[in-house]
Amino acid sequence: MTTMAEDDVQGGHPATFEELFEHERQPMVRLAYLITSSGEAAEELVHDAFVEVYQRWDRLERPGAYLRTCVVNRAVRQKRRDRGRVVDLRAADSSVEHGYDHTFAALAGLAPRARAMVVLRYYAAMSQAEIAQTLRVPIGTVKSGLHNALVELKKVLS
Repeated sequence: MTTMAEDDVQGGHPATFEELFEHERQPMVRLAYLITSSGEAAEELVHDAFVEVYQRWDRLERPGAYLRTCVVNRAVRQKRRDRGRVVDLRAADSSVEHGYDHTFAALAGLAPRARAMVVLRYYAAMSQAEIAQTLRVPIGTVKSGLHNALVELKKVLS
């Protein structure tokens, strides 16, 4: 099942803001949670991203893609602000309960932008070109960032 944010990349467009909110709220909270490690921060930044989309609704060609970009950028900024703070990695989001997860802990140790790249590639199943567009960076930055992040993850998980 594709999300509207993914459909936007392919040229689709939700009919109403309410439709976008209904279909994208939970996936965006999960995406933000995977980047920030905080359910509270994820909920708040997704709310703020939806407010921004709502305010610009009439001017957006691809509101789902714009929403995803807002969520990812806000989550990366939040993660940068939170660096150094102790985060309980055993916490679960609203839909999935899990115990301590070594992969999640290793992911949490990545730099915020690298973490976002890995989450977008392997959780959101985005192509490198889509990640580059979302993060507003060159595709070469995405390629090298993903490579370096995966090397780091492999090292930590070995």
